[in-house]
Amino acid sequence: MDFNLPADAEEMRVATRDAVDALLKLEPRYHETGEVPEQVESTLREMGFYGMAIPEAYGGMPVDHLTSVAVQLELARLPPQFWPFVRSAIGPGVHIIVDHGSEALKKKWLPEIASGRSRNCIAITEPHAGSDAARMLTSAKREGDHYVLNGTKTFISNANHAHSITVLASTDRAAGKHGISAFLLDTTTPGFEVARTMPTMGWMDDSLCEITFTDCRVPVENLLGEEGRGLSYAMSGLNEGRLNVGCQALGPAQIALDETIEHARTRVTFGQALAEHQTIQHMIADMAMDLHAARMVLFEAVWRATRGEDARMKASMVKVICTEAACRIADKALQIFGGSGYCRGTIVERVYRDLRVLRIYEGASEIHRNMIARQLLA
Repeated sequence: MDFNLPADAEEMRVATRDAVDALLKLEPRYHETGEVPEQVESTLREMGFYGMAIPEAYGGMPVDHLTSVAVQLELARLPPQFWPFVRSAIGPGVHIIVDHGSEALKKKWLPEIASGRSRNCIAITEPHAGSDAARMLTSAKREGDHYVLNGTKTFISNANHAHSITVLASTDRAAGKHGISAFLLDTTTPGFEVARTMPTMGWMDDSLCEITFTDCRVPVENLLGEEGRGLSYAMSGLNEGRLNVGCQALGPAQIALDETIEHARTRVTFGQALAEHQTIQHMIADMAMDLHAARMVLFEAVWRATRGEDARMKASMVKVICTEAACRIADKALQIFGGSGYCRGTIVERVYRDLRVLRIYEGASEIHRNMIARQLLA
Protein backbone atom coordinates (compact mmCIF):
# COMPACT_ATOMS: atom_id res chain seq x y z
CA MET A 1 0.00 0.00 0.00
CA ASP A 2 1.45 3.35 -1.09
CA PHE A 3 0.88 6.01 1.57
CA ASN A 4 1.40 8.84 -0.92
CA LEU A 5 -1.60 10.17 -2.80
CA PRO A 6 -1.39 10.10 -6.60
CA ALA A 7 -0.41 13.47 -8.04
CA ASP A 8 -3.92 14.38 -9.24
CA ALA A 9 -5.49 13.41 -5.91
CA GLU A 10 -2.90 15.41 -3.98
CA GLU A 11 -3.49 18.41 -6.24
CA MET A 12 -7.22 18.27 -5.58
CA ARG A 13 -6.65 17.78 -1.84
CA VAL A 14 -4.41 20.84 -1.64
CA ALA A 15 -6.88 22.95 -3.62
CA THR A 16 -9.67 21.79 -1.31
CA ARG A 17 -7.59 22.52 1.77
CA ASP A 18 -6.89 26.06 0.56
CA ALA A 19 -10.58 26.63 -0.16
CA VAL A 20 -11.59 25.27 3.24
CA ASP A 21 -9.04 27.46 5.02
CA ALA A 22 -10.61 30.49 3.33
CA LEU A 23 -14.17 29.40 4.14
CA LEU A 24 -13.34 28.71 7.79
CA LYS A 25 -12.80 32.45 8.19
CA LEU A 26 -16.54 32.84 7.57
CA GLU A 27 -17.54 30.63 10.50
CA PRO A 28 -17.82 33.51 13.02
CA ARG A 29 -20.20 35.31 10.66
CA TYR A 30 -22.32 32.17 10.44
CA HIS A 31 -22.55 31.94 14.23
CA GLU A 32 -23.54 35.62 14.43
CA THR A 33 -26.25 35.52 11.78
CA GLY A 34 -27.33 31.87 11.62
CA GLU A 35 -27.05 32.10 7.83
CA VAL A 36 -24.45 30.26 5.75
CA PRO A 37 -22.59 32.94 3.73
CA GLU A 38 -23.27 32.82 -0.02
CA GLN A 39 -19.54 32.50 -0.69
CA VAL A 40 -19.63 28.99 0.78
CA GLU A 41 -22.14 27.62 -1.71
CA SER A 42 -20.56 29.39 -4.67
CA THR A 43 -17.15 27.95 -3.80
CA LEU A 44 -18.49 24.41 -3.44
CA ARG A 45 -20.19 24.65 -6.83
CA GLU A 46 -17.22 26.20 -8.60
CA MET A 47 -14.90 23.45 -7.38
CA GLY A 48 -17.19 20.71 -8.64
CA PHE A 49 -17.74 18.93 -5.34
CA TYR A 50 -21.39 18.19 -6.15
CA GLY A 51 -20.35 16.07 -9.11
CA MET A 52 -17.78 13.81 -7.44
CA ALA A 53 -20.06 10.76 -7.59
CA ILE A 54 -21.64 11.50 -10.99
CA PRO A 55 -20.28 10.38 -14.39
CA GLU A 56 -18.96 13.00 -16.80
CA ALA A 57 -21.69 12.08 -19.28
CA TYR A 58 -24.19 13.63 -16.86
CA GLY A 59 -22.17 16.71 -15.98
CA GLY A 60 -20.19 15.25 -13.10
CA MET A 61 -16.55 15.30 -12.14
CA PRO A 62 -16.15 11.72 -10.93
CA VAL A 63 -13.23 10.86 -8.66
CA ASP A 64 -12.01 7.54 -7.32
CA HIS A 65 -12.46 6.38 -3.71
CA LEU A 66 -9.06 7.63 -2.62
CA THR A 67 -9.47 11.12 -4.04
CA SER A 68 -12.98 11.37 -2.61
CA VAL A 69 -11.72 10.51 0.86
CA ALA A 70 -8.81 12.95 0.61
CA VAL A 71 -11.19 15.73 -0.40
CA GLN A 72 -13.77 14.88 2.25
CA LEU A 73 -11.17 14.89 5.02
CA GLU A 74 -10.56 18.53 4.13
CA LEU A 75 -14.22 19.48 3.64
CA ALA A 76 -15.07 17.92 6.99
CA ARG A 77 -13.05 20.60 8.75
CA LEU A 78 -15.88 22.96 7.82
CA PRO A 79 -18.94 23.32 10.05
CA PRO A 80 -21.37 20.60 8.91
CA GLN A 81 -23.93 23.28 8.04
CA PHE A 82 -21.61 24.53 5.29
CA TRP A 83 -21.70 21.40 3.12
CA PRO A 84 -24.78 19.22 3.83
CA PHE A 85 -25.86 19.08 0.21
CA VAL A 86 -22.43 17.94 -0.95
CA ARG A 87 -22.71 15.06 1.50
CA SER A 88 -26.07 14.16 -0.03
CA ALA A 89 -24.72 14.48 -3.58
CA ILE A 90 -22.00 11.91 -2.87
CA GLY A 91 -24.25 9.77 -0.70
CA PRO A 92 -26.15 6.52 -1.26
CA GLY A 93 -29.27 8.18 -2.67
CA VAL A 94 -27.38 9.52 -5.68
CA HIS A 95 -25.29 6.37 -6.03
CA ILE A 96 -28.49 4.35 -6.46
CA ILE A 97 -29.64 6.69 -9.25
CA VAL A 98 -26.25 6.43 -10.98
CA ASP A 99 -26.10 2.63 -10.70
CA HIS A 100 -29.74 1.67 -11.21
CA GLY A 101 -31.71 4.59 -12.65
CA SER A 102 -33.05 4.55 -16.19
CA GLU A 103 -31.30 6.64 -18.81
CA ALA A 104 -34.22 9.09 -18.77
CA LEU A 105 -33.98 9.57 -15.00
CA LYS A 106 -30.23 10.05 -15.16
CA LYS A 107 -30.51 12.68 -17.89
CA LYS A 108 -33.23 14.52 -16.00
CA TRP A 109 -31.74 14.59 -12.52
CA LEU A 110 -27.99 13.97 -12.49
CA PRO A 111 -26.80 17.09 -14.36
CA GLU A 112 -28.84 19.26 -12.00
CA ILE A 113 -27.44 17.48 -8.94
CA ALA A 114 -23.88 17.68 -10.27
CA SER A 115 -24.21 21.43 -10.71
CA GLY A 116 -25.56 21.93 -7.20
CA ARG A 117 -28.85 23.31 -8.53
CA SER A 118 -30.87 20.25 -7.48
CA ARG A 119 -30.71 18.36 -4.21
CA ASN A 120 -31.37 14.72 -3.48
CA CYS A 121 -31.69 12.81 -0.23
CA ILE A 122 -32.36 9.20 0.71
CA ALA A 123 -35.30 8.04 2.85
CA ILE A 124 -34.95 4.68 4.61
CA THR A 125 -35.49 5.08 8.38
CA GLU A 126 -39.01 4.92 9.82
CA PRO A 127 -40.42 5.56 13.30
CA HIS A 128 -40.51 1.82 14.02
CA ALA A 129 -37.76 0.62 11.68
CA GLY A 130 -34.29 2.06 12.11
CA SER A 131 -31.35 -0.32 11.84
CA ASP A 132 -33.88 -3.09 11.18
CA ALA A 133 -34.85 -1.62 7.83
CA ALA A 134 -36.52 -4.84 6.70
CA ARG A 135 -39.43 -4.01 9.04
CA MET A 136 -40.32 -0.82 7.19
CA LEU A 137 -44.02 -0.15 6.74
CA THR A 138 -43.94 2.40 3.92
CA SER A 139 -45.63 0.67 1.00
CA ALA A 140 -45.59 1.03 -2.77
CA LYS A 141 -48.56 -0.59 -4.49
CA ARG A 142 -48.59 -0.97 -8.28
CA GLU A 143 -51.63 0.59 -9.92
CA GLY A 144 -51.38 0.60 -13.70
CA ASP A 145 -48.46 2.74 -14.81
CA HIS A 146 -47.83 4.12 -11.31
CA TYR A 147 -46.81 2.98 -7.85
CA VAL A 148 -48.82 4.48 -4.99
CA LEU A 149 -46.67 5.28 -1.96
CA ASN A 150 -48.00 5.54 1.59
CA GLY A 151 -46.07 5.78 4.83
CA THR A 152 -43.79 7.82 7.06
CA LYS A 153 -40.02 8.24 7.14
CA THR A 154 -38.09 9.88 9.96
CA PHE A 155 -34.61 11.29 10.61
CA ILE A 156 -34.30 12.14 6.92
CA SER A 157 -31.48 14.60 6.28
CA ASN A 158 -32.13 17.54 3.94
CA ALA A 159 -35.65 16.41 2.98
CA ASN A 160 -36.96 19.95 3.37
CA HIS A 161 -34.41 21.19 0.84
CA ALA A 162 -34.58 18.26 -1.58
CA HIS A 163 -35.94 18.32 -5.11
CA SER A 164 -35.85 14.52 -5.35
CA ILE A 165 -35.82 11.72 -2.79
CA THR A 166 -34.57 8.19 -3.22
CA VAL A 167 -37.25 6.32 -1.27
CA LEU A 168 -37.22 2.73 -0.10
CA ALA A 169 -40.66 1.15 0.22
CA SER A 170 -42.16 -2.31 0.48
CA THR A 171 -43.65 -3.68 -2.73
CA ASP A 172 -44.13 -7.17 -1.24
CA ARG A 173 -44.58 -7.27 2.53
CA ALA A 174 -44.53 -11.06 2.64
CA ALA A 175 -41.04 -11.14 1.10
CA GLY A 176 -39.53 -9.11 3.95
CA LYS A 177 -36.21 -7.52 3.02
CA HIS A 178 -36.46 -9.09 -0.44
CA GLY A 179 -39.69 -7.19 -1.05
CA ILE A 180 -38.25 -3.70 -0.64
CA SER A 181 -37.83 -1.55 -3.74
CA ALA A 182 -36.23 1.82 -4.47
CA PHE A 183 -37.99 4.75 -6.15
CA LEU A 184 -37.06 8.26 -7.19
CA LEU A 185 -39.70 10.70 -5.96
CA ASP A 186 -40.06 14.25 -7.23
CA THR A 187 -40.83 16.32 -4.12
CA THR A 188 -43.49 18.27 -6.04
CA THR A 189 -45.55 15.04 -6.16
CA PRO A 190 -49.00 15.54 -4.59
CA GLY A 191 -49.27 13.74 -1.26
CA PHE A 192 -45.64 14.27 -0.26
CA GLU A 193 -45.17 16.41 2.83
CA VAL A 194 -42.40 17.41 5.21
CA ALA A 195 -44.38 16.84 8.40
CA ARG A 196 -41.85 18.44 10.73
CA THR A 197 -38.23 19.36 11.22
CA MET A 198 -36.37 17.95 14.20
CA PRO A 199 -34.07 20.22 16.25
CA THR A 200 -30.84 18.48 17.19
CA MET A 201 -28.04 18.76 19.75
CA GLY A 202 -25.39 19.30 17.08
CA TRP A 203 -25.40 20.26 13.40
CA MET A 204 -27.56 23.21 14.41
CA ASP A 205 -29.78 23.56 11.37
CA ASP A 206 -33.29 22.63 10.28
CA SER A 207 -32.45 19.81 7.88
CA LEU A 208 -33.46 16.69 9.85
CA CYS A 209 -37.04 15.85 8.96
CA GLU A 210 -40.01 13.55 9.29
CA ILE A 211 -41.76 13.11 5.96
CA THR A 212 -45.02 11.49 4.90
CA PHE A 213 -46.39 9.96 1.72
CA THR A 214 -50.16 9.96 1.26
CA ASP A 215 -51.24 8.26 -1.96
CA CYS A 216 -48.18 9.61 -3.77
CA ARG A 217 -48.36 8.44 -7.36
CA VAL A 218 -44.88 7.67 -8.70
CA PRO A 219 -44.48 6.69 -12.37
CA VAL A 220 -43.36 3.11 -12.99
CA GLU A 221 -40.35 4.60 -14.80
CA ASN A 222 -39.16 5.96 -11.44
CA LEU A 223 -38.54 2.49 -10.07
CA LEU A 224 -34.78 2.27 -9.57
CA GLY A 225 -33.50 -1.07 -10.78
CA GLU A 226 -35.62 -4.12 -10.07
CA GLU A 227 -38.48 -4.70 -7.66
CA GLY A 228 -37.29 -6.29 -4.44
CA ARG A 229 -33.67 -5.17 -4.83
CA GLY A 230 -33.95 -1.78 -3.14
CA LEU A 231 -32.48 -2.75 0.21
CA SER A 232 -29.51 -4.48 -1.39
CA TYR A 233 -28.88 -1.37 -3.51
CA ALA A 234 -29.01 0.81 -0.40
CA MET A 235 -26.70 -1.45 1.59
CA SER A 236 -24.18 -1.38 -1.24
CA GLY A 237 -24.27 2.41 -1.24
CA LEU A 238 -24.08 2.54 2.53
CA ASN A 239 -20.72 0.75 2.51
CA GLU A 240 -19.20 3.74 0.76
CA GLY A 241 -21.34 5.97 2.95
CA ARG A 242 -19.64 4.52 6.02
CA LEU A 243 -16.26 5.43 4.61
CA ASN A 244 -17.64 8.94 4.09
CA VAL A 245 -18.70 9.05 7.74
CA GLY A 246 -15.15 8.15 8.69
CA CYS A 247 -14.03 11.29 6.85
CA GLN A 248 -16.76 13.35 8.50
CA ALA A 249 -15.40 12.23 11.88
CA LEU A 250 -11.70 12.71 11.28
CA GLY A 251 -11.93 16.18 9.72
CA PRO A 252 -13.37 17.72 12.92
CA ALA A 253 -11.02 15.58 15.02
CA GLN A 254 -8.07 17.11 13.17
CA ILE A 255 -9.39 20.60 13.88
CA ALA A 256 -9.85 19.71 17.56
CA LEU A 257 -6.25 18.50 17.75
CA ASP A 258 -4.90 21.56 15.93
CA GLU A 259 -6.85 23.94 18.17
CA THR A 260 -5.73 22.08 21.29
CA ILE A 261 -2.05 22.22 20.34
CA GLU A 262 -2.27 25.96 19.72
CA HIS A 263 -4.15 26.50 22.99
CA ALA A 264 -1.63 24.42 24.95
CA ARG A 265 1.24 26.51 23.59
CA THR A 266 -0.32 29.86 24.45
CA ARG A 267 -2.39 29.26 27.60
CA VAL A 268 -0.36 29.86 30.77
CA THR A 269 -1.20 28.23 34.12
CA PHE A 270 0.91 28.18 37.27
CA GLY A 271 3.60 30.16 35.47
CA GLN A 272 3.92 27.68 32.60
CA ALA A 273 2.32 27.08 29.25
CA LEU A 274 -0.13 24.19 29.36
CA ALA A 275 2.16 22.42 26.90
CA GLU A 276 4.83 22.20 29.62
CA HIS A 277 2.61 20.05 31.86
CA GLN A 278 3.19 16.34 31.34
CA THR A 279 -0.49 15.50 31.86
CA ILE A 280 -1.41 17.76 28.95
CA GLN A 281 1.42 16.36 26.85
CA HIS A 282 0.11 12.83 27.38
CA MET A 283 -3.45 13.84 26.51
CA ILE A 284 -2.29 15.49 23.28
CA ALA A 285 -0.15 12.45 22.45
CA ASP A 286 -3.19 10.21 22.94
CA MET A 287 -5.25 12.46 20.65
CA ALA A 288 -2.60 12.31 17.93
CA MET A 289 -2.27 8.52 18.20
CA ASP A 290 -6.04 8.05 18.05
CA LEU A 291 -6.24 10.24 14.96
CA HIS A 292 -3.35 8.57 13.16
CA ALA A 293 -4.58 5.04 13.87
CA ALA A 294 -8.10 5.89 12.68
CA ARG A 295 -6.75 7.46 9.48
CA MET A 296 -4.77 4.30 8.74
CA VAL A 297 -7.90 2.16 9.16
CA LEU A 298 -9.81 4.49 6.84
CA PHE A 299 -7.16 4.51 4.12
CA GLU A 300 -6.69 0.74 4.26
CA ALA A 301 -10.42 0.24 3.72
CA VAL A 302 -10.41 2.72 0.83
CA TRP A 303 -7.35 1.04 -0.69
CA ARG A 304 -9.08 -2.35 -0.55
CA ALA A 305 -12.29 -0.94 -2.02
CA THR A 306 -10.29 0.63 -4.86
CA ARG A 307 -8.77 -2.80 -5.60
CA GLY A 308 -12.28 -4.24 -5.92
CA GLU A 309 -12.12 -6.24 -2.70
CA ASP A 310 -15.16 -6.90 -0.52
CA ALA A 311 -14.81 -4.07 1.99
CA ARG A 312 -18.04 -4.55 3.95
CA MET A 313 -16.37 -5.54 7.20
CA LYS A 314 -13.67 -2.91 6.77
CA ALA A 315 -16.34 -0.25 6.18
CA SER A 316 -18.02 -1.21 9.45
CA MET A 317 -14.65 -1.04 11.22
CA VAL A 318 -14.06 2.42 9.76
CA LYS A 319 -17.48 3.58 10.95
CA VAL A 320 -16.85 2.44 14.53
CA ILE A 321 -13.15 3.20 14.91
CA CYS A 322 -13.17 6.64 13.29
CA THR A 323 -16.29 7.97 15.00
CA GLU A 324 -15.36 6.69 18.45
CA ALA A 325 -11.77 7.94 18.12
CA ALA A 326 -13.04 11.36 17.03
CA CYS A 327 -15.33 11.58 20.05
CA ARG A 328 -12.44 10.72 22.38
CA ILE A 329 -10.30 13.38 20.72
CA ALA A 330 -13.03 16.01 21.05
CA ASP A 331 -13.58 15.09 24.69
CA LYS A 332 -9.88 15.52 25.50
CA ALA A 333 -9.82 18.80 23.58
CA LEU A 334 -12.71 20.18 25.60
CA GLN A 335 -11.10 18.99 28.84
CA ILE A 336 -7.84 20.77 28.00
CA PHE A 337 -9.67 23.97 27.06
CA GLY A 338 -11.61 23.80 30.32
CA GLY A 339 -14.43 26.27 30.86
CA SER A 340 -13.70 28.23 27.69
CA GLY A 341 -14.14 25.07 25.63
CA TYR A 342 -17.59 24.54 27.13
CA CYS A 343 -18.85 27.94 25.93
CA ARG A 344 -20.92 28.30 22.78
CA GLY A 345 -19.09 29.86 19.88
CA THR A 346 -15.79 28.05 20.36
CA ILE A 347 -14.58 25.54 17.78
CA VAL A 348 -14.02 22.71 20.26
CA GLU A 349 -17.54 23.12 21.66
CA ARG A 350 -18.96 22.97 18.15
CA VAL A 351 -16.88 19.92 17.25
CA TYR A 352 -17.84 18.15 20.48
CA ARG A 353 -21.56 18.53 19.76
CA ASP A 354 -21.37 17.83 16.06
CA LEU A 355 -19.36 14.62 16.35
CA ARG A 356 -21.71 12.80 18.68
CA VAL A 357 -24.31 11.91 16.05
CA LEU A 358 -21.74 10.10 13.91
CA ARG A 359 -21.81 7.15 16.30
CA ILE A 360 -25.54 6.80 15.59
CA TYR A 361 -26.42 7.43 11.96
CA GLU A 362 -25.41 5.20 9.03
CA GLY A 363 -25.70 2.36 11.54
CA ALA A 364 -25.03 2.71 15.27
CA SER A 365 -21.69 1.46 16.62
CA GLU A 366 -23.40 -1.51 18.23
CA ILE A 367 -24.99 -2.58 14.94
CA HIS A 368 -21.61 -2.46 13.22
CA ARG A 369 -20.04 -4.53 15.98
CA ASN A 370 -22.77 -7.10 15.34
CA MET A 371 -22.00 -7.05 11.62
CA ILE A 372 -18.25 -7.42 12.17
CA ALA A 373 -18.75 -10.33 14.56
CA ARG A 374 -21.23 -12.00 12.21
CA GLN A 375 -18.71 -11.96 9.36
CA LEU A 376 -15.85 -13.15 11.55
CA LEU A 377 -17.87 -16.02 13.00
CA ALA A 378 -19.61 -17.11 9.79
